[in-house]
Amino acid sequence: MQRGKGRHAMTDNDEPMEALPSRTLREEEQYYFAHAYKEPVESIARIEEVTKFLVGATATTSGLFLAAVKISHGTNAVPGWEWLLPFLCWAGSICALIGAFFPYPYATGANQPAAWKAAFQRARWVKYGLLTVGTLFFIAGILTAVYALAHAA
Repeated sequence: MQRGKGRHAMTDNDEPMEALPSRTLREEEQYYFAHAYKEPVESIARIEEVTKFLVGATATTSGLFLAAVKISHGTNAVPGWEWLLPFLCWAGSICALIGAFFPYPYATGANQPAAWKAAFQRARWVKYGLLTVGTLFFIAGILTAVYALAHAA
C-alpha cells in the first residue's frame, strides 16, 4: 500500500518508491483503450438488439410451426404432449428474452465511478444470462418441434 504523494512516495515497509514516467500510447493502443473504456455500456445495447431479433425469430418460428401442424392435421385434434412441448419452450424463451430487454436497476451513489462500473457489469451479466437462457429455450423448442414432426409420420 502506498502512502503519501509525489515522486518519492513511501510504502508500508518504508521503502522509497519512485514513480516512473510512462510513454505515450501508440495509435493502436489508443484505439484499444478507447474501446475497452466504452465496452461495458455499448455491450448492453448490443445484447438488447440481439434480444429483439430473437423475440421476433421465436414468434415467427412458433407461428410457422403452428401453421404446419394445422395444415397437416386439418380439423382433427392434435394427439400427444409432444406437440405442446415446442410451444412451452418458445414461451419460456420469450419470457427470458423479455426479461433481458427490460432495463436493469442501477443502484449507485453520486460521484462513485467504481459503483457505476460495477452496476453496468452486473447489468450486462444479468442481461447476458437471460439472453443465454432464452436462446437455449429457443433451440430446445426447435429440437422438440423436429421430434414431434418425426414421430408424427
